[in-house]
Amino acid sequence: MDYYIKVKGTPVTVSEEVYKAYCQGERKERYFRESDIRNRTFFYDALDTEELKGSDMFWDPSAESVEEAAEKRWLLEKLRQAISQLAPDERDMLYRLYLRGDSLRAFSKDMGIPLSTAHARHRRLLEKLKKNLEP
Repeated sequence: MDYYIKVKGTPVTVSEEVYKAYCQGERKERYFRESDIRNRTFFYDALDTEELKGSDMFWDPSAESVEEAAEKRWLLEKLRQAISQLAPDERDMLYRLYLRGDSLRAFSKDMGIPLSTAHARHRRLLEKLKKNLEP
């Protein structure tokens, strides 16, 4: 008995083993298509055109806009420049208070200075940083 499969519309003679493997794959593919229809699964790539991908047609409201991302990048660069203009002890204070999460009280104790002095330095540091950030 001869076995045939169609390749680009043309019947091609194949062995029984190849024919059965082809039929299994074809049936498996049909099963998945039927399952998608039954489960009402929809793929965005079904909307693809030459000019546009189907997934690009849907807007994600939680995604950051290009303008927001550009502004954030610009502000971060300005902040880096402003911080680089600070003295090493001022950068250390920023690091310990805002990145490491130390309290002002713990900072003043570690530095061996009164809390009121640490508070005044912190206030001056923030004012200096604000001034450096202004255009």
